[in-house]
Amino acid sequence: MIVDTRERLLDAALELLTEKGVEALTLRAIARRTQLSHGAPLRHFPHRAALLSAVATIGFHDLQQHCEQLLSGVPPTAGAAERLRAGVRAWVSYALERPAMFSLMFHRDLVDPSDEELTRSAFATFDGLLLLVRDAQDEGWREDADSRVLTGVLWASLHGICQLWTWGSLPVATGSTRVDEVVDTLLHALGLNEPFPQGNR
Repeated sequence: MIVDTRERLLDAALELLTEKGVEALTLRAIARRTQLSHGAPLRHFPHRAALLSAVATIGFHDLQQHCEQLLSGVPPTAGAAERLRAGVRAWVSYALERPAMFSLMFHRDLVDPSDEELTRSAFATFDGLLLLVRDAQDEGWREDADSRVLTGVLWASLHGICQLWTWGSLPVATGSTRVDEVVDTLLHALGLNEPFPQGNR
């Protein structure tokens, strides 16, 4: 099977990202990993940010698939609260399983903000969480809140948990040894730990 050079460069970048983190993603290191000339990446990507944008786009697609896979395990009879809880835990599990990729995906200073494919995939991922939030609102949760802002607040909370947990700061500050405990506390504080009362619909 013949693999084109662009795909080889992306595969090399993904390997380096997993092994050594975001800082390792230089054009020179990626070219060296593929055993190509130092100028090879620039024949397929106009600059480093374009290559990193392509890598981040892969990450957003992977995150969407990860969330869809976990949500597919939620019983069809489950309410919106249970589906939103599953979506929340999917975001957290992806972030902790792939911390370097998760960091790159939201590292706006490293990617090309004008990259249309990256923008589409990023918004599609956010909108997946937004749909879960709107379904929960339809069942009585925070009905008076702006859906997109509410999703942003939830999203920011999850990112804070994931980043601080990855850095080791959150376990030290809270004494918690399980990220699930922290996530459960967030869900409880937001009123998402139990099904919504039928009377609220």
